[in-house]
Amino acid sequence: MKYNDIIFNKFSELVSQGVLKPHKYKSKDVIFKEGDKSRYLSYILEGEVEIATLSYQGSVEVISILKEKETFGQFILFQEKGLYLGDVIAKKPSLVLHITKNQLLDILSSDKTFLEAYISFISNESFQIKQQVKLLSHKNALDRVLFYLESHQVSNICQIESVASLAKLVNLPRETVSRILSKLQQDKYLIKNGNQIKLIK
Repeated sequence: MKYNDIIFNKFSELVSQGVLKPHKYKSKDVIFKEGDKSRYLSYILEGEVEIATLSYQGSVEVISILKEKETFGQFILFQEKGLYLGDVIAKKPSLVLHITKNQLLDILSSDKTFLEAYISFISNESFQIKQQVKLLSHKNALDRVLFYLESHQVSNICQIESVASLAKLVNLPRETVSRILSKLQQDKYLIKNGNQIKLIK
């Protein structure tokens, strides 16, 4: 069983036992505001949540969009300051668990299987953050796209949602990414077939 299934099953079990109580949010409800102190690990049972902040120019910048079986607040729960870096808003009707630090510690200490699954989850999240930092450290656009494709391929295949979504992930204009993919295909480095990219070098 995958770690995310173990975590979901444990939290669902605790809800059915009345140990944890889900909170219901309507679309556009503000769950937490930027700068609020984190007191919970929050787990999305149903729905979709957006974390966003205002830029200095006043435009809304989306930090992340989270869906069912995803969490927020896990990295700031044990920090001394532990402040939310953006507004946390329900994008659609959502059901969210808010688990206090003490509740989480009790669950971790009483269930070894859950403990191992939670450590795997945190390790995986940390690795992805480090990968993103490494990605953004590449100043050259071509190097950035290549790093993403190579680090997200499985058996030489990288699946993307769209060129636009790839551009957002690598923090580059869509036109730049489209031009790079065309050049790499011309150079026989890859074959792009719809949303599937096969690396051939």
